[in-house]
Amino acid sequence: MKKFSRTIKNILVLCLCLALLAGTACAEEVHIICSGKSDYLNYDGMLPDGRLLLTGGKDLSDTVYYRGSWVLCLNPDRTVSWEIVDEEYYEVRAAAILPDGTIGVVFENRQMMDREDRITIRFYTPDGKATGRELELSTENVIYEVNASWLMAYRWKAEERMDETVLFDWDGNELLRYDGLILPGGYGYKVENAEELVFFGQDTMEHSHAKILKLDGLTGKTLWETTLDWQLPDTVDARLEGGIKTGDGGYIAWLQEGSRDTEDEPYVWKPFLVKFGADGRVQRIIREIFEKVEPYGTWLYSCNGKIAVRCLPETDGNPDTIAPWIFLWLDENGNEIGTTEVKLDTADFPDLGQYVGPAGDGTTWEPSADLWDMIRTADGLWALGSCCVDNMDRNGNFIQTLSESFESFLVKIPEP
Repeated sequence: MKKFSRTIKNILVLCLCLALLAGTACAEEVHIICSGKSDYLNYDGMLPDGRLLLTGGKDLSDTVYYRGSWVLCLNPDRTVSWEIVDEEYYEVRAAAILPDGTIGVVFENRQMMDREDRITIRFYTPDGKATGRELELSTENVIYEVNASWLMAYRWKAEERMDETVLFDWDGNELLRYDGLILPGGYGYKVENAEELVFFGQDTMEHSHAKILKLDGLTGKTLWETTLDWQLPDTVDARLEGGIKTGDGGYIAWLQEGSRDTEDEPYVWKPFLVKFGADGRVQRIIREIFEKVEPYGTWLYSCNGKIAVRCLPETDGNPDTIAPWIFLWLDENGNEIGTTEVKLDTADFPDLGQYVGPAGDGTTWEPSADLWDMIRTADGLWALGSCCVDNMDRNGNFIQTLSESFESFLVKIPEP
């Protein structure tokens, strides 16, 4: 009997050890980039040697809200290679690695009381040294996207009461101009991970149908376009969002369809995924998977023949923990592969952890995190993100965010 009890005890100990090991394995690899109340960064590209180019704004004062522009280059091991902080400008709007190896950086001030409105483009070597070359763009332009070949901007034509989109080369010369807010003749976005000019959004404010369109290079001529019929009988508004290019040459995007009973009520939006071929023709419209998971925003990412859909985090009801992010993985035809979780721990963020807990007035400081840019590196898939603590009342309603708790980080994303 004693031998039997000892055997059971050993089995229980083994199970406990395995459970602890499993719990440890679930913790994600996190790299803290910065801590500051107004620091933020976006991913702008990878240099040929694997270094990461990040740009944004950096907090420059411990006592007042004062931000400067920031360019940060990280080594493949995520240590700092070099950085540029310039308080003359409020932020870096965008940057790109150009064909000759130099880095074009767009610095911007816009509607800042303490600094003159300016858009300045400066050029740097891969080691962060200024080349001395720079040029100015008119502040009537709002920079939307840049790549190695051009800068895309939009601006408001007051006399005609409409938007137009303009493409410039990196010398400031105009390459293309057309009516419409990014999407020619309508408003929308450009497919992010493609050099070609493929746009998606809504055809016009009046018609409210979802549309995808491709231009024939810089000629301004439409190569093909597809306008989608409404999928639901009560739809009154529809648009495409989050479009990306897939590995088979096609495209996949969110179709958002909205309905409401009266004009005074807010829209109720229902999401679909639409797979387009390389010629813009609809290949598949997917709705059924969203009866099981709820997508968070319209974020999509394509990698290694798979599509990642970011879903709402699942909370365990514990106000002291960060709810894990859920990723739904699909193949490029929209078939479900599986899900993975990104589990973050307040212990990963020492500056944030010190604020978590009761606030003393019946409210609590609760941690939260957000993820955006996905980055494929030699050692896996990473996401750029930030975290902070939010002040919540007894009913779980948001009151305010504690600005000094912000931290920016990279976290490794598990793949199926």
